Formats: sequence, C-alpha cells, structure tokens
Amino acid sequence: MPYLTVYTNVEAEDMTRLSELAAELTAKVLHKPVSYVVTNFIYNEAMAFGGKAQNKGALVELKSIGLGDKDKFVAEITAFLSEKLQISNTQNIAIALTDAPAPYTACAGRTFG
Repeated sequence: MPYLTVYTNVEAEDMTRLSELAAELTAKVLHKPVSYVVTNFIYNEAMAFGGKAQNKGALVELKSIGLGDKDKFVAEITAFLSEKLQISNTQNIAIALTDAPAPYTACAGRTFG
C-alpha cells in the first residue's frame, strides 16, 4: 500500500493529472498494483528551499510495505518532478523513504500482516 505525498511550492496547472501520473510511476517502479497506490500533492507557496521561498522545489514522502529498488524510485520520481514541475535544481527535491511494516499498515478495515 504505497503512500506518496509531494509537498511543493510550485503551482501545477493540473494537480489531479499530476497525481494520477505519479501513482502510475510509483506502481511501476515498486511493482505494486496502481489500485493500492495513494498519492497526494500539496501546494504551499511559503515553502523555502535553500532558505529562499522563490527557489522551486519539492519534499517527497514515500511510505510502502517494501520499497524495492530505492535508487531507481528516487531517480525516477526526481526526473518526473523536475520535468512536470519545472524544478531545474534537483537539489531542491528532497525525498524521505519509509519501509512500512505490514502489521502496522491497513486498508479496508484490516492490516496487511
């Protein structure tokens, strides 16, 4: 059950479509059904990267039961956000990964382990 949250100070034209594309990317890289992926894009113009709010950037959190190839996910989500949000300085894309234990992750009223 991957949960992907992206906080950004970039106002995208179509956040809904961006969220759907990010779900597809997450499912592909993690080898999980897209029907289990939850994505959330949160816009906040006051976010500052490198101490400056005018620097475009994103803070990404991924929680999943099993993270698979972490380096591949990080590379692909960085490239995706750089392109879609036009973030030219990829140092302003910070990513936190959490391997969520199945017994502590739930959906539809029951845990996964």
